[in-house]
Amino acid sequence: MKASSMSPGRGIMKASRKTFASCSIIPFQTRLGLARFSASSTWRARSEKASSKSRPGKPQEKLIERDFFLSVLSASATKRDAKTYLSRFKPPTTPQPTVLPDVEKAVSKIAGKDNYDAWRLNKTGVNLGSLYTPAKAIEESPVFAQQPVPQHLVSESGDPLHVALVKIRAPQSLDHDTLSGIGITLSQLVRLGLNSVVVVDCDDEDMSNGPDRTVQSWREIAAVQAERVAAAIEKHNNAGARCVDTAIGISPCHHEVQPTVHVRGGVKVQFPTLLLKPLSKGAIPVIPSIAYTTETQKIVRVKPDDIMLALTREFAGITARTVQGTEPGKMVQSIVDAVKSQRVQTSLDRVIVLDPLGGIPAADRSDGAHVFINLEQEYEDIKKQLWIEGLKESDRKIHWALDRHSKNLELMQRALTLLPPTSSAFLTTPEEAAVSAKATAIKRVDLPGVSTRRQRNPLIHNLLTDKPVVSSSLPTARLNAGTGTTPRTTPSTFVKRGMPVSIIPNPRRTPWVHPRPGQKQITLKDPDIDFPCLLHLIEDSFNRPLNVEHYLARIENRIAGIIVAGEYEGGAILTWEMPPTIPISSQGTQEARTRMVPYLDKFAVLKRSQGAGGVADIVFKAMVRTCFPDGVCWRSRKDNPVNKWYFERAVGTWKLPGTNWTMFWTTENAVRDGQMFNDYFAVCRDVQPSWANNKAVVD
Repeated sequence: MKASSMSPGRGIMKASRKTFASCSIIPFQTRLGLARFSASSTWRARSEKASSKSRPGKPQEKLIERDFFLSVLSASATKRDAKTYLSRFKPPTTPQPTVLPDVEKAVSKIAGKDNYDAWRLNKTGVNLGSLYTPAKAIEESPVFAQQPVPQHLVSESGDPLHVALVKIRAPQSLDHDTLSGIGITLSQLVRLGLNSVVVVDCDDEDMSNGPDRTVQSWREIAAVQAERVAAAIEKHNNAGARCVDTAIGISPCHHEVQPTVHVRGGVKVQFPTLLLKPLSKGAIPVIPSIAYTTETQKIVRVKPDDIMLALTREFAGITARTVQGTEPGKMVQSIVDAVKSQRVQTSLDRVIVLDPLGGIPAADRSDGAHVFINLEQEYEDIKKQLWIEGLKESDRKIHWALDRHSKNLELMQRALTLLPPTSSAFLTTPEEAAVSAKATAIKRVDLPGVSTRRQRNPLIHNLLTDKPVVSSSLPTARLNAGTGTTPRTTPSTFVKRGMPVSIIPNPRRTPWVHPRPGQKQITLKDPDIDFPCLLHLIEDSFNRPLNVEHYLARIENRIAGIIVAGEYEGGAILTWEMPPTIPISSQGTQEARTRMVPYLDKFAVLKRSQGAGGVADIVFKAMVRTCFPDGVCWRSRKDNPVNKWYFERAVGTWKLPGTNWTMFWTTENAVRDGQMFNDYFAVCRDVQPSWANNKAVVD
């Protein structure tokens, strides 16, 4: 085989397109030769040649550079977010400065010479500008933290290659500008330390499995669209992009040691070097939805989701290993050698799906998408809801869209099951992923007194903060705030494996309603409640010892329910409080019981989980949307740093006269109902604290 007969990189796709579109067999030796050849230095020569032709001019480069800095600066990362990001995405071993001189000077003036120089020394090549000296509004972005958040975070050992799996669905429906915007965003992620592998999904409503003519047409479309995506990325990524159509294979199950986790099908990464080599140099591999059978080398169409899961297994290190020989010793040694052969250590941090349909549908959102999904708590419910809506829908297109949403949710759930809890998934539209940091001409109401605001790129924001663009526990009305056809939220869904949430009693079986005469109330000694863990949670969160005897006596026969997140990482105790203005002689009447106030008595998050991880959001969301959807009230010390977080989530607040308390409530029209408001006020004013060291903090 002559080297001149084949071209590396994207040339592989071009050289094999005729075979890809019309033939079904490629000899294994040819594929192996392609794999070896494409990993050689000729790829670098091709990349340099292609980049010289497709790179934008200097004025456009400066504009893209400017937009990059603005995208980073608009991410609203807090100090904790920034430190977490830097501890995880470490500086490269070999510094490679890429900052343009003019931009370097401008950012140095903005961020301050000391901060900028320190940053340039620690992470050369990715200038985050004034991320560490943000504007006051960003600096004071509220997080749930009752004590000062520790600034020192423990860094992970090693220096793995951080990877994001990106699936672009229906690229044939995207125009040039959108694909170019996606290319800019992915190149910016590379500069921030997150390398991408792109899977091209050409499936849409009209391209389901059909006759041979349809499959033949699909092959041609897949080849063309993979080239389009690679060209759009290569135009902006310094290390380029490459189409890889020979890395994925399908093998029978025999002679393989299967992973213990449940995985789908026999699709696997046959030649991981084709992906790891360009990834290690900052290039972005682009994979069409094809594979080769390992026994006959027949080219076949595979589901893009199966390729995503195969890549997940490969980068997570849990792929099936081919066993050589029949003797036990040789079999074990073959597996060890296969594991050692993967020299590049990878960390799969993100699974990103760019789908024109957008986020997972939710009825209570202005854009119809869930903001955040805690899989441990919500997966089955959302999956069931999508299935029910699909059964109701008679329109074929809507039915297909709901099925596609369900498949997206299943893909993210199955991928995150194979990954550590720190990994996450993000689902958004290609248009949102292509958003630059340019200011919109439309007036926004995001901040009082601000008429315009730069659009945040959701992928960059998510990388820097590991959070959705907006908090999922914000009131629905606030999430939906916008003008005209411009909602505040974006059609994106952030997904994490998360943690289970236990609600006692289960509101689906036993709704949290006003207690009735003779009704047995739960206690903190309930067998479903681990009281020592609950006590530790409260005392750790508030940093104060609880007077247990006094507290148990105060809430006896008043507990409405308990919410526990994870292994007591966060929780809430809610009670029914009798307004003190009701005479004791009348407190047993039905009228008095209907006036009992739903009260948030304790809201606690472990110190290590405060300000990060979304634990507070998970507990608060369960409280206001599942347990007390009609409203709840609580109080907090006026100087409590958590109050900023409470202010954003409450419908109303009031500083109680003559006390050190601020009252909050989520009940609509509470002020208009004079009796309800007075009852809230009386309860929040008169509840007696139960701390063992009342002298430590004056309430």
